[in-house]
Amino acid sequence: MSKIVTVLRSFFLAFGGIVFTVIMMLIVIPVGSFSPFGKIMYRLEHFWGRTLIRMAGIKTRVSGLESLRSDRTYIFICNHQSMVDIPLLMAFAPRQLRMIHKKELSWVPLLGFVLWVLKFIPIDRGHREKAIQSLERAVKRIHDGINVVIFADGTRSLDGELKPFKKGAFVLAISAQVDVIPVTISGTINVMHKYRSLFDVRFNREVELIFDPPISTENMTLSQKDELKELVESRIVSNYERVKHLSKIDDEQLLKKIRLSGNSTSSISSVKVAQ
Repeated sequence: MSKIVTVLRSFFLAFGGIVFTVIMMLIVIPVGSFSPFGKIMYRLEHFWGRTLIRMAGIKTRVSGLESLRSDRTYIFICNHQSMVDIPLLMAFAPRQLRMIHKKELSWVPLLGFVLWVLKFIPIDRGHREKAIQSLERAVKRIHDGINVVIFADGTRSLDGELKPFKKGAFVLAISAQVDVIPVTISGTINVMHKYRSLFDVRFNREVELIFDPPISTENMTLSQKDELKELVESRIVSNYERVKHLSKIDDEQLLKKIRLSGNSTSSISSVKVAQ
């Protein structure tokens, strides 16, 4: 009986979350068309994120916000575990965020239009020149005072391990000459896993969100991108080792599916900790 209740609850949460998100999109389109970066838009994004987190009963611990200034522009470089990462960041970030997303999302009905209205930044990871153009647009957004989020590992983790970070995030940070905030996310993988259905959301899970103090890129050159990458990775790895237990997958069927897929993560954690 409890399993049936869990399945039904998960279904209604997913259905309710989709309906709520669609309603918010329909509100956001006219508001964002006139003021994509205004206070009203920030409140709408914040409300959307907080509401979804509450609907799922997520127990969230957030730390490090005291080191961020609301009058400064940052690049938030994060690890990526789940679709839940996006409303989580929207719910707790001190200012509006714009994310660099894979270009395929631009073609999703309604969602793609909302991303365009709100000036999110699509990136074509399969074409180097187009990817560079996307980074140039991101630099412009940052210089206009918009905070940008990059999931430096490029895609969601399947097994809860940290994936090696790609260099594009650090090229962007140095090019923009703004402070970098390393952000550690743990636990969202157990709320909504990449291999689980949208209607198979897990309730009352614990999630940790850690904002590290800013790292200055002032006077850095692109020749130092590897140095910056190492510094950001080391901070996220250090934090993640403390909260990694929240990302332990205890679903044997899911673990079997991950192993059979052959796509388990090549982890950077053990290397960094050893250093």
